[in-house]
Amino acid sequence: MKNDLSIQDKLLVAANALEEEGRQRFSAEDLVVMAWSKYPEAFGLSGYTGKDGRPLYPNSNRVYAEIMGSKPLRKNGWLRKVGSKMYQLTEAGRSHARSVYCISKPETATKWALAREQVDFIRRLFDSRAAAKFRAGQREDISFFDACGFWGISAGSNAKDLWGRFAEVESILAIAGESLSTREAVRMKHGSAEFAAGDVKTLEETHSFLQDRFKLEIEHIKARIDER
Repeated sequence: MKNDLSIQDKLLVAANALEEEGRQRFSAEDLVVMAWSKYPEAFGLSGYTGKDGRPLYPNSNRVYAEIMGSKPLRKNGWLRKVGSKMYQLTEAGRSHARSVYCISKPETATKWALAREQVDFIRRLFDSRAAAKFRAGQREDISFFDACGFWGISAGSNAKDLWGRFAEVESILAIAGESLSTREAVRMKHGSAEFAAGDVKTLEETHSFLQDRFKLEIEHIKARIDER
């Protein structure tokens, strides 16, 4: 089943493996080596094979092409650049990696449940000023600064930052909505506060409203295609 995974899926599984080793932030080279060790046929250098026919060395260009361009890993909000050739999985990327790894190894798959990190992510959205004003009916009082706080960007962010953050918000809310469809509420990490499916729906509405309200500002960011 592992061979049925896409190149992007395999890279996410490799990135998740790095995290499980304690490397929350990892270099492009770290990912090259881990991807090759887990999937040598996909990320091995052609022309250099061992007696068993498996590639002996990693093909770094194969990995770089997927993480440094405008490929799905970055545009879907699964992988975030956090420094010069340094990367980090997003919550959306982590969830996707774990889900595809379970699919590729059905004997170890378990029923999906909302992870603590995802609960914390939604709690941050829920506690943001933009979301609080939206729930209070003070929509005209929401500033672009508030919207940036909701999305986790700044007015100086570039297009890839924006795409990644939007995709992460949408992915985590979709996962939460699916989870909550079978539960009345999920207990938050801190205190006894709980949120239900209706709260996730409100966050989705907030996200949509902010995109409509700040179309001009968003277009300016989308036009900024450089990496900062």
